[in-house]
Formats: sequence, C-alpha cells, structure tokens
Amino acid sequence: MKKLSIISLLTLILFAFNCAEFKKKKDNDTSGLALLVLAGSTACPTSSVSSPSNGTSFDFTQCSGDAAAALKIAGFTVSNVVLSGGVVGTGTSSTIVADSSRLSNFGGEKKATIQLTYNLSASDSYLEVVMPSTTSLVGPTFQLTPTEIKKKNALGATSALGGTPGLWASSLAQDKTLCIEVHNENGAHMFGWQGACANVNRGSYEFQEESVSGYDFSGDRVSFRLNKVNLKSVIIYSSTIGTAGLVRSSN
Repeated sequence: MKKLSIISLLTLILFAFNCAEFKKKKDNDTSGLALLVLAGSTACPTSSVSSPSNGTSFDFTQCSGDAAAALKIAGFTVSNVVLSGGVVGTGTSSTIVADSSRLSNFGGEKKATIQLTYNLSASDSYLEVVMPSTTSLVGPTFQLTPTEIKKKNALGATSALGGTPGLWASSLAQDKTLCIEVHNENGAHMFGWQGACANVNRGSYEFQEESVSGYDFSGDRVSFRLNKVNLKSVIIYSSTIGTAGLVRSSN
C-alpha cells in the first residue's frame, strides 16, 4: 500500500508538471500569434513611378500601425509623429529622416528632387524639407508656410527666395502639392513648382534662387520637420526634373 501511495504521488507530480508545461506552451503560442497579428497590421506601402522620371512613391495615408515601425518599413526614421491620414507632426521635434541615400545625381553634382503633398493645420504651421540632408537634418532647407515657400539658412533664419519668390493664396487646412529640387551649383540652386512633378514645365521654374551660400552639402538623405503638419505623400525621384540652365559649373 505504501509503495502504491508513492507511485500515486509521483503520478500526480508528473501530471502537474505536464499541465504547467502545456499552459506555458499555450501562452507562448498566444504571444507569438499576437506578435504576428501586430506585425501584419503595421505597414507603409511604396510603389515605383516613371513619370516624369523614375522614382519611389510613399503614400503615407495608407500606413498603419505604430508610426515608427511602419515608417521604418518604408525606409525612414521618425521622431514624435503619429499616423492619422498621413504622418502628423505637432512641433519642431517631429521629424522624418530617410534611412538611405536619396540623391538624384546628374553630372556628378549632388542633387535631390521630390514631390510632396501636405496639409498645414494652423496659421503658424510649417513644413521644412531638408535635401540633401544629414541624419541630423542639416543641409539646404525649404520652409513651407500657408502662403509661401522660404529658405532657411544654416543659422536658422528664414527669408523669401531671392530670385523668383514662391507665393500663393493661403493653403491653410487644404492639401497642397509641390515639386521641389536642389542642385549643388556654386552653392545651392533651390527651385520648384506648384503641383505634381509630372505636370510642370520642366524648363521654367515657378520659384527659385540660385547660388545660396552657407549650406552643408555633406549629407545624402531627404528629411522633414513637421510643425503642425500632416505629410500625406512623398515621391522621391532618382533623377532630376528641372532642365532650365541644366549645364552649370560647380567651380
């Protein structure tokens, strides 16, 4: 009888151990399934474009899940932004930086070309576009306000473009699309158009300034600072759009 009791006790212990292991495995399986579901809900689709030049389109309105994880999938590192019908930033600490080179070189000079659609939510909103940019958002900088596109110098001061200013009726709380480009030519040649890059007159710029001095051209990224802005989409081109005065010297 004593021997039988010992066997029964051992059986109970083994049964309890197996139950614990089964519960642990079940919990692990549930956690793994939850991670898979979470990963599946995090996305930020991209697509290729070919007009008027080859490039990559990022439709941020289709991103889902955690903003940092989703934008990382698309090739960007972000800070202090959320996803809400686009990438929404609320202040000067809200930033997006491309994880890899995004230049549109031509003739050996550093050049960068993008199209962007955005929405400014307040009268003091602005979107800054830095290109080519370092990972710390240093480089030639456009500042987009509700009524104007400005340049921001290396010291942080903003001013109108000195060649042909970029002015328009207030775009506050409206989607606005611009096509902008920067060339390293005796300083920064900063120019662009209102509207989609595929629809612009490539040989004539709507706004521009040539030979803007003082910028750091050591970077090769594209970056953004979103002060009360919803950045809805970006197309980054792998070759230039503008053709006016294409042959220039960088010396």
